[in-house]
Amino acid sequence: MHQPFYPTFRNLRCSTLMCCLLAGFIVAMLGADAASGSVITGQTMGTSYRLVLAVPQSPSELTSIQAKVDEALEQLENQMSTWRPDSELSRFNTSNSTDWFPVSRDTAFVVSEARKIWKLSEGAFDPTVAPLIKLWHFAEEPGVVQLPSEDDVSQARARIGFGEIEVQLDPPALLKKRPELQLNLSAIAKGYAVDVVSELLTERVAGGHLVEIGGEMRSHGHKTDGSSWTAGIETPDALPRQIHAALRLDDRSLATSGDYRNFFEVDGQRYSHTIDPATGRPVTHDLASVSVLADDCLTADALATAIEVLGPERGLALANRKNVPTYLIVRNETGFRVQASESFPLVVTPGLPVTPESKDNSVIATVLAVVGIFALAIAGMAVGVIFSNRSIKGSCGGLASMPGQDGKSICELCTVPAEECRDEAMRKIRQEAALAENDFEV
Repeated sequence: MHQPFYPTFRNLRCSTLMCCLLAGFIVAMLGADAASGSVITGQTMGTSYRLVLAVPQSPSELTSIQAKVDEALEQLENQMSTWRPDSELSRFNTSNSTDWFPVSRDTAFVVSEARKIWKLSEGAFDPTVAPLIKLWHFAEEPGVVQLPSEDDVSQARARIGFGEIEVQLDPPALLKKRPELQLNLSAIAKGYAVDVVSELLTERVAGGHLVEIGGEMRSHGHKTDGSSWTAGIETPDALPRQIHAALRLDDRSLATSGDYRNFFEVDGQRYSHTIDPATGRPVTHDLASVSVLADDCLTADALATAIEVLGPERGLALANRKNVPTYLIVRNETGFRVQASESFPLVVTPGLPVTPESKDNSVIATVLAVVGIFALAIAGMAVGVIFSNRSIKGSCGGLASMPGQDGKSICELCTVPAEECRDEAMRKIRQEAALAENDFEV
């Protein structure tokens, strides 16, 4: 097995299923009715991918679709992998030439878009930080950690500088003004891969779909039943893993960057995988997780990293200034607090109210959402009891629409008695105003 393409920005997944949104319900289910749609899974870039198609496909059609997807992903690895010595990016990195270096249109496009995020973030997003990543042991699994010296950091910082990388789209080529400069596109190329696959599916497959690669995702159209695809944001540090907030994607992309899956500690100090190019060191602020919504996943992926570097104050200021829908989970003395940019849609944040300065109408909207959903749930259950002497489908926290591995709903798989399951679901509805009949993905 080859080494991971994107070792620096890992997104771990877990398939443990628990009934009624109990702690530990984290998942690679993409909010799809797999019994009536189609699901394709595979491996790429050192992680996994999952495609959910709203319109059912025959086995031969699925085989053909997956072959095209795998071909596209393999091509991207051959272009932008830093682990393949013969990839375009690796050959550019090892070249000592300061002349134009021909590359594919894909590579040139990704570098061109990276420059936009670099400028937007005033240098917080810098794909030339490879020397610093290597210095801080994030290009490999950390073993015995020895912190670098000030001289080591200074020398590594002298070998970075995205401003000295130039790109042209026609003909596609890259240029570095110093031979030692190297590019690492791990914080943007995975998002681009999601976009490439989504566009491929849009061209080849009728109906809606959701694409997820290593936790980054993009939706198109609607689910089999006509409802929206739904994404979940994970609670940092939680074991078992938990859903912290949920939102509808509706033809958008979601990417998350955080400090809680890839870090090490020395003498009680946490060192995150997120490197600040301005200091040459891992960030030290309290921003645990940042999630960004965008039309395309490339932009969401890169902006999530940029805002993670900037931290809660500067990151939120950038998000509001540039109208970037952003959701931040920040560590504090009692656990976490939540901030969201003004353009981020209403989400449910159990026990963690959004700060009023960043979400002025969130309290009123949340109350209305809770009242509305609770009223609908009670009314629906009453109708079910009065007219059919049974509770309505979906009363188990909306999970009756989510199939388990054998095609049955999660509630049918639950070991909790039906009445207790329903009661627990209603408690969760009151607490969390969970989006009705939605399924979650992290």
